[in-house]
Amino acid sequence: MPQIIYGLAVRSLNRRARRGGRGLLACLALLGSVAVARAEVSCPDQLEVEQRAQAPSGWSIGYSGIAPRLSGATLFDGPPANRVSLKYDRRRQTAKELILTWVLRDSPRSHYLLCSYERTTAQINTALPPGTGRCDVVFDRTTSYPGGGLPVKRMVCQ
Repeated sequence: MPQIIYGLAVRSLNRRARRGGRGLLACLALLGSVAVARAEVSCPDQLEVEQRAQAPSGWSIGYSGIAPRLSGATLFDGPPANRVSLKYDRRRQTAKELILTWVLRDSPRSHYLLCSYERTTAQINTALPPGTGRCDVVFDRTTSYPGGGLPVKRMVCQ
């Protein structure tokens, strides 16, 4: 689709140039807007999870009202079921943050983002849109989850 728009804009630009350049700025603006827009994808901060427990005789069941928070993000070359996770390309660390960056190279398969949450085994995943070239995950080093994991402050793939 962008190639079609680009071709139409170039033809229009050529016609306008032959007529004395009227509308030249409009055509240039159109060409500038033809650049492929990249979608941003992020794991949801929280995940609603329904659990059902079977309590032994004499025990009662209670549930926490707190939704599980995002605790990790993993990138895959192909569906996560294929187990081809990608190692980050860059690791930076400050006193308060750990920043992991993945640079996604062309692949015949789609790249997938898998999101993990604290206090649940539930995970969600999605295929990243074509053209996604980078994912950054920023962890908070000032606190940790039980078991040593760091909470995710923010993350985005673009």
